[in-house]
Amino acid sequence: MMNLKNTARLASVAAVAALALTGCVSGNAGTSSGASTEGLPADIKSSGKLRVGLSANFPPMEFKDKDEKYVGADVDLQKKLGEVLGVQIEIVEAPFDQLINSVQTGRVDMVMSGMTDTVERQKSGDFVDYFRSQGRLYTTGARAGEFTKQDDACGKKVAVSGKTEFFNTIKTLNTTLCTDKGKPAIEILAADSGPAARLQLDQGRADLAAQGAENLAYFAKTEPGKYATVLDPLPSKPNGILVKKGNTQLLNAIKDGMQKLYDNGEYKKVLDQWGIAYGAMKPEINGVK
Repeated sequence: MMNLKNTARLASVAAVAALALTGCVSGNAGTSSGASTEGLPADIKSSGKLRVGLSANFPPMEFKDKDEKYVGADVDLQKKLGEVLGVQIEIVEAPFDQLINSVQTGRVDMVMSGMTDTVERQKSGDFVDYFRSQGRLYTTGARAGEFTKQDDACGKKVAVSGKTEFFNTIKTLNTTLCTDKGKPAIEILAADSGPAARLQLDQGRADLAAQGAENLAYFAKTEPGKYATVLDPLPSKPNGILVKKGNTQLLNAIKDGMQKLYDNGEYKKVLDQWGIAYGAMKPEINGVK
């Protein structure tokens, strides 16, 4: 007959094996002091999971490390958000231009992937703004001296992702900075993504490119001197966490969770770790008007 000690040992092994079967990237409910699922919709409460859509090609916000694991400031904030909400985070990767549809069709519960809050996007969903991104024009380190005043961009080729808000920003800049003042127009080279725009610059097909400052801060560390930001920062809007239009319960729960991270200092720790503390802001719902 099995004694009590052996029974306890087998129970412990079984518990460890059961835990090993979970495939989510964040902690269980209750892993953080004060974690509570009370404010969450019933389906998320019952599943214990919050499905998060992201496109892992925007370092340092979200990308994959050498071991193909998701890392970045957004990924760290997602984990901490899961802790305060008492749920596990399940990352669902998709191309950036499919993320809004993923929320609308219910494939994911929210998107947190360096997505700019815009009035146009608010027609499709609601945002919890959480990071004040800053857009920048940049060029190769060797050509930085060519761009010393703002209108030096006029008549130049600028590569930018056509799927981001920066594309519209450059179109507006072309009008206000160049054509309205009788200067040569900017030739805008629309790319499929930020990395594709950067490749145009690398290959000499573009004179400048547009990207988020956080992305460029990352490259300044990993590839010092290869790129240089030039001219004034671009007008920009905050990044937001997107949820399906009208899902007020989830929207408010996320906003409250991000507020807790802001108040307890965990939010600032993450931004400091990734060198993007300049973008800190209190969470706000649909802050772009």
